Amino acid sequence: MLLAVLLASAGLILSPRPLEMHAVAAAPRALAPAMAHHVNDKGAKKHNSCRPRKSRPSDRNRTPPSYPPLPEPTGPVLIGSSEGRIETVTISVSPGDDAAALKAKLTAAGAAAPEKIVFRGAEVTATLAACGLEEDASIEATVCKAA
Repeated sequence: MLLAVLLASAGLILSPRPLEMHAVAAAPRALAPAMAHHVNDKGAKKHNSCRPRKSRPSDRNRTPPSYPPLPEPTGPVLIGSSEGRIETVTISVSPGDDAAALKAKLTAAGAAAPEKIVFRGAEVTATLAACGLEEDASIEATVCKAA
């Protein structure tokens, strides 16, 4: 018996106990998650790495296209209240007309007088000449009528 203990301590005789302990020691290593060696590119970095390159001189020297400028808006947008019906009338205007004269012309044409008048993106506070009208014109005015 003493000989078996000495041989077992020297590792010459295999017993079932060291095998069980070896299996327990290997279990945490097997349960550990396997991590990636490198991370993948995400979002714009991946798109940038896969994009086509400009390799020809004709591609490198290409200029962006030139488009004609957008035309100016032609007529005013006359705004009454936010809810209600939209009505369109034709009136003749001159550069010296102010907001009160425009409201009078709209009422004479059969539309309701708006709360504010917007011409070419700017609210009319003084005259139409200040908003960019240079000569007499006949315009279609859009009026929102309160419901």
